[in-house]
Amino acid sequence: MRQQPNRKPQLVRKRAIVSIPNSVKIVVQPSKNLAASLQQVKQASRQNVSKPIPVKKPPPVKQPEEIRKQVIANAVSKKRQILNKISKKRSKATKVRYVTRNVSPEDTAKANALRGRGRGKVLIIIGNGPSIGEMEVKKLLGHKNIQILSINKPDNRLWPTDYWAFYDGSQIRRHENLWTNYQGTIFNSTSIKKRKPKTIIFKNIGGKGFSLDAGKGIHIGRSSVYASMQIALWMEFDKIYILGCDMNPEGIDGKLHFYGENPDVPPEVRKHRFKDEATHYEIGSQVLNENQRNKFVFCSDYNNWGFIDKFQSMSHKVAVNNIVKNHGDHE
Repeated sequence: MRQQPNRKPQLVRKRAIVSIPNSVKIVVQPSKNLAASLQQVKQASRQNVSKPIPVKKPPPVKQPEEIRKQVIANAVSKKRQILNKISKKRSKATKVRYVTRNVSPEDTAKANALRGRGRGKVLIIIGNGPSIGEMEVKKLLGHKNIQILSINKPDNRLWPTDYWAFYDGSQIRRHENLWTNYQGTIFNSTSIKKRKPKTIIFKNIGGKGFSLDAGKGIHIGRSSVYASMQIALWMEFDKIYILGCDMNPEGIDGKLHFYGENPDVPPEVRKHRFKDEATHYEIGSQVLNENQRNKFVFCSDYNNWGFIDKFQSMSHKVAVNNIVKNHGDHE
């Protein structure tokens, strides 16, 4: 018999059938720190979903002209801020005081010589209010105890008067012919450069007040009538009648002056000045005592400012006849 060759025995693999479930649930027990972290992540994700992050829109592109204007505006604003800081520092460091030029010794001597010149007489101050046109002022002429002072633009019916008062240079420019030929006494302030031999210059003290010593100066108070009142009291007139001081913003038939319109001051500007002028008159009434106040008589039905009640007053419609009756010559 044939012998079989030696062969290694073969291994036989057995197949086993193992059933695997469809799903496997893996449970991992997290630590406490990990659970807290997961909770924070969930909350953060919810917040991000509920509140979307806003997207900034890019600024509009400015045109070259707009950029130029903005640069200029910024520069102006910065300059103003610097100037305001400088101004505040200066105002704290110094107090500004406006001082007018002093008068010459000659003018001071002239002003002092006026003291007492009006004793035994009355003075009529002729303002420029429109009520002057309603008076028969010619009746005031020719009485030795009645002297007349013209304010600014003279009334031709009375010209030339004993005195003429104005305190700004525009009056000479507008009335140069009258100024050239005038032979009476002129009252001016230091702002007037041209002068005649009989001109008397008074120092403008400035501010609010009423001077009882015109030799040292007067408060013009933005009113030539107000300034002349101080000179008249210094001259010691027995009585001082003030005509044409209306100070009424409405005027008469729209006119603020007896001659019409002031070419140097527009009517609207002039109307606003009356209020400031009235303040000066009110302060003057407080400076004067009763006897001094009673020397002045305001003659105007159109002046409604409160200071009028501090002085004597009468209707301009009867003023001329009253003055002539009480102070005129009766031969």
